[in-house]
Amino acid sequence: MATMSARVDDWLKEKIEEFWKGHGEGPSAGLRRVAEEWWATQEFPAIAFRDGVSGRRAYLRGGPDVWEVVSVAEDYGEDVEGFHRHFAPFVAPEALDQAVAYAARFPDEVNRWIAMNRRLERLVRGEG
Repeated sequence: MATMSARVDDWLKEKIEEFWKGHGEGPSAGLRRVAEEWWATQEFPAIAFRDGVSGRRAYLRGGPDVWEVVSVAEDYGEDVEGFHRHFAPFVAPEALDQAVAYAARFPDEVNRWIAMNRRLERLVRGEG
């Protein structure tokens, strides 16, 4: 992992450190996440981020979480048209494609959400 430094005013440094300390992260990890999210919203404009009980996650603006889209895409395999029809008319095909592209760039994050959801499904069904 590369290192990058930036100069900020003293008050901003203090506020950044205070904010991340209050969120259980250090400034380095927190700022790295902010930079990744900024880049992702520039590269994939249909994607935004939200916090929830289980943590912060990527989602399609006005639509489902990215991990949900990718989970459905996996079910359709090579049938891209079927995948697009699955969400029509509620989610634009371009947004769905951006979710899949986001997952290709951040597979660990998306796969972690998918795996967590599958574990919860098994627990709900009583399969341990």
